[in-house]
Amino acid sequence: MFGKRFVITSGDARVGKSTVSRLLLELYFKSKCNVRVFYHGYRNKLSMYKTKGFEINHLGFSRGDSDRLLLDLEMFPKLKVILTDMPGQNLREFNFFERDVSLIENLNCLGYRVTFLHPISHRKDCVEDYLQDLYQHFGSQVDYVIIQNHYFGKRFRYYEGSKFQADIKKLNGLELVLGGLHNDFYQLLEDTCLPYDQLIETNSPLNTIQRSIVFNWMENFHNSIVSNGIASNYLGLSISCAELVSTSVSKQSPSNFNVTEDIESDKWELFALPN
Repeated sequence: MFGKRFVITSGDARVGKSTVSRLLLELYFKSKCNVRVFYHGYRNKLSMYKTKGFEINHLGFSRGDSDRLLLDLEMFPKLKVILTDMPGQNLREFNFFERDVSLIENLNCLGYRVTFLHPISHRKDCVEDYLQDLYQHFGSQVDYVIIQNHYFGKRFRYYEGSKFQADIKKLNGLELVLGGLHNDFYQLLEDTCLPYDQLIETNSPLNTIQRSIVFNWMENFHNSIVSNGIASNYLGLSISCAELVSTSVSKQSPSNFNVTEDIESDKWELFALPN
């Protein structure tokens, strides 16, 4: 039985991998989990979370990188969760890297079970390219969490009812939903360069309605994890951590009201950042 988790985002470009990673970091922070964070590629899209005490380092695809990572994990046995944000274009490179250094096997020896966190959109490539390549390469060696990102709508015709979905379910894969936001809202969040939880505080650059939208969006996603034992396990959250987060969320300001996550475009001017 593995007591630790190595969580890796995977999937096509611009499907919400870094967004999901940030939401997970919020959850890990509230749960007081001992987490180490890495990113592949050239852009650190999680850098704003250094202000919350997370150590975020680059992880390359060489034997030297693998050796340093494994040595680091061995030297700090109390680490419970590793989160790695991987750009879509790096998947094939990562597959070669894993095969070359036997990464999964070595992580298992250190007590880590790997989870691939895989958001999907309405595009065929998300399923018939990236997801297929992922489970054909790793099979039952790892666990899978598929995120249906409702930013792209609520129908995933290339996934739902497909052979790919059936194959993932045979491997005990899990499906979660990430609520959709207005097209411009994601850019609004990016422009603040702040962790998500700071955006729901009264002194944030967002107005009351915007803060409520962000609060409900975060809460819905977090609750879908902490209320599901399998999701909590796959993402490195113990039962005690899940209870802590659930209690913490429920105690936040009761004045937050429900606002639909899909904002009509002609009303967007109501939610612009103040000058």
